[in-house]
Amino acid sequence: MKFAFSTIACPRWDLETVAARAKEYGYDGIELRGFLNESVLTAANVFLTDSVKVRDVFAQQGIAIACLSSSIAMTGRKKRDAELAGELRSYMDKAQEIGASLVRLSDMQVPVGQDRGSAAARLAQWLLPLGDYAAQRGLTLVVENLLSFRTAKEMWMMLETASHPAIACCWDIFNAALAGESPWVSVPVLNSRIQYAQVKDAKFGSLGATFCPLGQGDVPVETFLKRLRGIGYDGWVTLEWEKAWLPNIAEPEDVLPDGVKKLRQWTQPQVAEEPAKAVAK
Repeated sequence: MKFAFSTIACPRWDLETVAARAKEYGYDGIELRGFLNESVLTAANVFLTDSVKVRDVFAQQGIAIACLSSSIAMTGRKKRDAELAGELRSYMDKAQEIGASLVRLSDMQVPVGQDRGSAAARLAQWLLPLGDYAAQRGLTLVVENLLSFRTAKEMWMMLETASHPAIACCWDIFNAALAGESPWVSVPVLNSRIQYAQVKDAKFGSLGATFCPLGQGDVPVETFLKRLRGIGYDGWVTLEWEKAWLPNIAEPEDVLPDGVKKLRQWTQPQVAEEPAKAVAK
């Protein structure tokens, strides 16, 4: 597997700092969180930077751009969804320019009382022409289980309906844990449809989730990684630390270095111990 962190972890860092710290800490790549028609919450916004410069900054440090990430999610409103499709095409154009092969978007929020199967079919139909656009550019769209499709069965249903080689899943173990689903269920159900993985840890309580460094919370990240290894997954695993949205949580310097150490530790092949030799009498 290859390991990255998202730039939402370090909203004050510019591109040069992001690339340098990724190399220093031992990451293989970076997820760039793009802000197109949103308030800019990071100093490393690819839409405000020349694409050649973006590529060069990371190439000089030997750091790959794992994914260009968006907050785009289908709404079910025809006019707005047409606008969002245009934005997603802009993300794909930018991803191709900077050398990213994945573009992330969210699933959709299904209105209360609406049939989820029908909603999944509509999302799939909306994605199909966008999948064609991605395929023409050598990209894959990865849909995150963020809103209504947090469990593997729901995500599988949508992806099966789309049945497009350039449309896959970004599986976030934290979101699945919020829905009460174990990696022992999620990973085998989705299997090779998982083309991108996101991890973060948190302690769950009566008032919600409190984010914490990997290995200190209730999210089964280590189990998730072992299950991914079990299906032969060799793609990106990205650590999210939501400093951009939650400015009072720990600084990236305090979380990211240990995060990649944990990820590498948890994905090391298990070496079987040799049986003890019989003692000669």
